[in-house]
Amino acid sequence: MPEHSVPPRPQVPQGDAEILMAAAAQSLPILPECAPGVAANLALLARHARIMRGEGE
Repeated sequence: MPEHSVPPRPQVPQGDAEILMAAAAQSLPILPECAPGVAANLALLARHARIMRGEGE
């Protein structure tokens, strides 16, 4: 019987470098004036993902 592996959980990009790399990979420009809001939204998304996974806050 084959073993079933759990796929790795995608990580939410955090930090300026990761966010810019992830955006560039999808050809999504992030304007400098929008960068703080994008980072804040991704941090909130990462927090919600941890809560949904049962990893706490």
